[in-house]
Amino acid sequence: MPGTLKKISLSSDKNTFFHRRMQSLLPTLLVLVLVLGTLLLVLSRTVAAAPDSSSGDESEPESLATVLPAAHLLSKSLLAGTGVRVDYLPAKRYPVSRIRYWIDKKLSEALPGLPSYRAVVETASIWPEGSVYANLRQRNIAVIPVDMAIQLKPDGARISRAAGDSALDFFWLNPANLKVMVSILSEDFSRIWPEHQPLIHQNQQRALEQITGFALKLDDMLWQQGWDGVCSDDSALYPMLQSLSLPMLAEDKTDDLDGFRCLWIEEGKKASAEPNLWVVNGLNRFESGSLADWLEVNLNKLQQVQ
Repeated sequence: MPGTLKKISLSSDKNTFFHRRMQSLLPTLLVLVLVLGTLLLVLSRTVAAAPDSSSGDESEPESLATVLPAAHLLSKSLLAGTGVRVDYLPAKRYPVSRIRYWIDKKLSEALPGLPSYRAVVETASIWPEGSVYANLRQRNIAVIPVDMAIQLKPDGARISRAAGDSALDFFWLNPANLKVMVSILSEDFSRIWPEHQPLIHQNQQRALEQITGFALKLDDMLWQQGWDGVCSDDSALYPMLQSLSLPMLAEDKTDDLDGFRCLWIEEGKKASAEPNLWVVNGLNRFESGSLADWLEVNLNKLQQVQ
């Protein structure tokens, strides 16, 4: 009997020690459970928030859409070095006169394969038929429309055009208009991509200097070559003709120009051996070079005129 009581006492002591030990470890175990639960919760939320590489949209680089060759050329110059991709949407072989056809007939087919553009540069204020903003908004409701012909703010800057002009002419061939468009685009791009504002501003200053230098060299070259005036039967070139320091003498090759040395101006990419003819690259089609290259090419073509 005494042996049995001793065994019971020892067993009871062991149980008591075990329970006390468990009670002392319980707070530590609870803390470990809470920490593990928190880690699992954070991990699950991180995985859920991680971008899906298979969708493609989140991993796309910042991009800008353009429709006119002039818009593409200026945008590319201003965003050089920023990492923002500048896309030209229409078929590159199309002249400006065929862009509206591409928008009406081809854009809907191309739309599913286009990225979610951050912004689009167009001239809806003077050429609403060339606007693609509504189409691109179907891909990204937050896409920002940028009008390079008029600043979308009270008393904003705008390009110069002849009163009553409704058809799309080559308004970008007027150096003054080029400067206005560069300033409009630079300000809007700096607000869309504020992290690139210093570089965009540097690119703007460089572009303005290139355009100013072109205009000065152009007028000097015209005077040195001894022209009495300029002539053209292409009304789309009038913005450029009206910006020159020489008078416009004729709009038709049948006009009587006896006694006058007139420089005839046509639009095209290929130079001509015809005397008194300057074939200007008017950005009627996509241009792969830089703004400086395009300006220099036109000066070189004028220098070759006999």
